[in-house]
Amino acid sequence: MSKASFIERITAMDKPDDVQETEQIWRTVRAFLGLMRVVIFILIIAIAELMEEFFIGKLSLAIWSLIIGIPLFILLSVLIIMGNGHFLDIEEKKTAVLRPILKRK
Repeated sequence: MSKASFIERITAMDKPDDVQETEQIWRTVRAFLGLMRVVIFILIIAIAELMEEFFIGKLSLAIWSLIIGIPLFILLSVLIIMGNGHFLDIEEKKTAVLRPILKRK
């Protein structure tokens, strides 16, 4: 099996891929949501460590960062999972057998 030459790889980049516009948009939004999850995670840790002495409503900012940050992180994770199921064409790419033991008989 020979590797593709540099010229072949460059010409392959000129060919349009068969990705729909909604899938391309979702990939961009998903990247942004993933980046936001990382930022939220870092902010939760930073605020919890640095703002222990400040209080709002008899709770420290460290506790408030956990109260607000963890559900927000979970919400973004659920949005990414639901968006992948809705916008990406995953059905055609499944390779696992649903019930492999029953399939062997």
